[in-house]
Amino acid sequence: MKWYTHIAGITLILAALSRFFPLTLGFVLFSLIGSILPDLLEFWLGLSHRSRYIHEVAVAAPLILLGVFSEWLLAIGLAYAHHIILDVTTVTGSYICNQKFRGPLRNNSLSHNIMIILAHLLIMLTLILPQ
Repeated sequence: MKWYTHIAGITLILAALSRFFPLTLGFVLFSLIGSILPDLLEFWLGLSHRSRYIHEVAVAAPLILLGVFSEWLLAIGLAYAHHIILDVTTVTGSYICNQKFRGPLRNNSLSHNIMIILAHLLIMLTLILPQ
């Protein structure tokens, strides 16, 4: 997925969550950072894209667990995991517990990126609209 797809996806998830939980500005900002953090870390560390050490959902687990002590770590961890799950839907794939999973979508396809954003929009509307 493209960086803008990760940011749009987490933004729509946050919009849906805000109906049920009060979200602080810090939580929102750290979620936005977490949504592109795997790609940023690989760039900063000089690793190949979708490396097994960074593009791994298990990297997010300690952050989510530390979220007990810090909402910002929780925000980063959840958004990081969301990033990895979105990448699993692509043909390049990503790692979940050291196992590579791949999906049918092409990350360079505008229509596939739009489809993911629309799926997030549908989820958001389903959660937000009154029953």
